[in-house]
Amino acid sequence: MRNVSSDELVDALYVGLLGREPDEAGRRAWVNRVAAGTISVETMIRAFVDSTEFGERMSRPRRFTNDVSQYGETLELLRLWVADHQSAGLVVDVGARGVERSNSYDLMKHFGWRGLLIEANPALIPQIAQDFAGLAFDLVNCAVSDYEGRATLSLGVNEDISSLNVEATKAWGELRGGVEVEVRRLEGILSDHEIPEDFDLLSLDIEGEDIKALNGLLANSRYRPRWIIIEASHDYSIRKLEDLPFSEDVRQTYEIRGQTRANLILGRRSAPA
Repeated sequence: MRNVSSDELVDALYVGLLGREPDEAGRRAWVNRVAAGTISVETMIRAFVDSTEFGERMSRPRRFTNDVSQYGETLELLRLWVADHQSAGLVVDVGARGVERSNSYDLMKHFGWRGLLIEANPALIPQIAQDFAGLAFDLVNCAVSDYEGRATLSLGVNEDISSLNVEATKAWGELRGGVEVEVRRLEGILSDHEIPEDFDLLSLDIEGEDIKALNGLLANSRYRPRWIIIEASHDYSIRKLEDLPFSEDVRQTYEIRGQTRANLILGRRSAPA
């Protein structure tokens, strides 16, 4: 991956966050500050996000980002990735559901990523295909856990709530029934679709099966995605991976790099812990 120049970073922030080409004076000022080392990339991004211009643009009906992610994960990832000079990549979205609260749609639509979308509920598959039409993706209809076979997917108060874990579904309200689905381990799906072992982002939102699926992935394969979004923040109550039943492999390979109300954002460690 090539390094990104100060000029390219500044231009990308103007176009990506403010939706316009930079004015020459503003561009020159930012480039000079970054080149001189008087401002970090992270601080510069925060300045753009906190600006009145960005706030006004976000309030318009047609927004660039953060309009469908669950609790601001896309903006948080933007901050982390630009700081890390991340280029377009590959996202595996387990529990894809659709555009609403998606952690993959913005990346695919606005950053040119391609995706592997996995959804257990067969009733959602046609809408997902329609929502993501025109983007680069493959769509798989199956549940994901740490075993393979058949099981009942419990259906919750609306189409957005379903899980192999009945109690996780009940936590959202009354059950509407269930449907028999195929259950697969994640590593098999990734292998079938020739996903690289060090792909860019794994997003896990599978209502109680998330940690089991991740533990199984690391135990049974060499897959080590660079970033992971996992629904395990529990309203900011989780402060370290040891607070939850993550495997030793997960704790040694990843660290918490960001957090929202629902999700932890894990980054792969550069060296063994």
